[in-house]
Parts: sequence; C-alpha cells; structure tokens
Amino acid sequence: MKTLLAIIVFSTAVTTSAFAQPADEAAEPAADQASEPSAPAHPQKHVSATTEAALETPAALETKVTKPTAPATDETDEGWSRPAGRRFAHGFRLGWMYIQGWDKPTRDGGMSLKDELKLKTPNMMLLGYEGFYRIVGHSWLNVLMVGNVTVSGLEQSKFIPAASGLIGFELDRNFQIGIGVNLTPDPQSPSHMIAAAGWTPRVGSIQTPLHFFYVPDASGNSRMGATIGMNW
Repeated sequence: MKTLLAIIVFSTAVTTSAFAQPADEAAEPAADQASEPSAPAHPQKHVSATTEAALETPAALETKVTKPTAPATDETDEGWSRPAGRRFAHGFRLGWMYIQGWDKPTRDGGMSLKDELKLKTPNMMLLGYEGFYRIVGHSWLNVLMVGNVTVSGLEQSKFIPAASGLIGFELDRNFQIGIGVNLTPDPQSPSHMIAAAGWTPRVGSIQTPLHFFYVPDASGNSRMGATIGMNW
C-alpha cells in the first residue's frame, strides 16, 4: 500500500513540473520583449522628416517666413502722397509779366503808366509766394482755392505789389484752371479780374507748377505773364 501511494505522488509531481516549465519559458521572452524600447510606427517618415529639417539652410528657412507686404497707397482724404498730394500746398513763384499799352495815355490827366511809374520797359520780373487748398474729388476732377502775393518791377528798382485769390479746378491731377480777383494799390484801378491756367508736372517728390495768367483792363493796360515755381 505504501508503495502504491509513493508511485502516485511521484507521477503527480512529474506531471506538474512538465506543465509548469513551458509557461515559465514562454513568460521570459514576453518580459524581454517588454523591456526593449518600442520602434516608431513609421520609421521611414520619421527619418525623412528629420533629414529634411537637417538639410534646410537658413536661407531656405527665411524664404518660408511670410514677409508683410507694404499696404497699397490709397487715395484717402489726406491726399495721394507727400508732399505733392497733401490737401494744402505752398511754394515760391518766379515769373515774367508784360503790360499792354504801357506807353499810351491811359491814366488820369492823359499820362501813361510809363510816365506815371517811370517804367523803362513793359516787361517785368515777378517774385511771389502762393498757397492753395485742394478739395480731393477721388476722381479726375478736384476743386482748388488759390491765393498768392507777388512783387513786380524789382529789376527796374520798382516795388509794385499785387494779391490774387482764385477758385478753380484740377483735371487729372495735373492741369489747373481758375478765375478770381486781382488787387493792386492803384487808386485808379485797384481791382481786376484774373484768369489762370497751367500744368503741374511732378519732379521726384515735389511739384513744379507752370502757370499762365491774364488780367484784363478796360483802360488798355491789360497784363499777362507766366510763373514757375515749386510746391511742398
């Protein structure tokens, strides 16, 4: 009986060890596999992205940065561009003036301007200053209000001042035309009408107005001339 019990216990131990050993051996590779770092899911993508980033030069990276573009210059209420397009502009004027009938008896007492003012020639140099205000129309037509003061006769040692105020139009930002009043310190004919027209080309950032004017006179001493200058 003891012998039979010993055989049963021995066979049970052998069977248990045979089933237990493969489980332990199967667990070891799993543990080893768990200890190894996991490989990236997409190794090729990872390598290519890293390579591209390494190959990019500073110049290539700089081109990727979107540089802000300068805003377009719109025709706002402040004008087109400085200084030519500002609403108010001003500048000096140089010019020439011719007096019609300067040697004819058109003055009181039968005198002429030549005798009264002791002029040597009907041609005179003009020196003046002008300012104008532009009402921008945002199209091909603008409105102008102009005022200027001039002095003539300096080359003949004379000082003959005059002041003018005009209202007119500006066509296509270049051509101007206007009409207004001209005042002189002349007791016989202190006020006259004046008409002017001209062209204002741009030279760089300034304007160079070239204008012609005409001042009619019922007595025969009409004046005409031209001025050129600079605006800023």
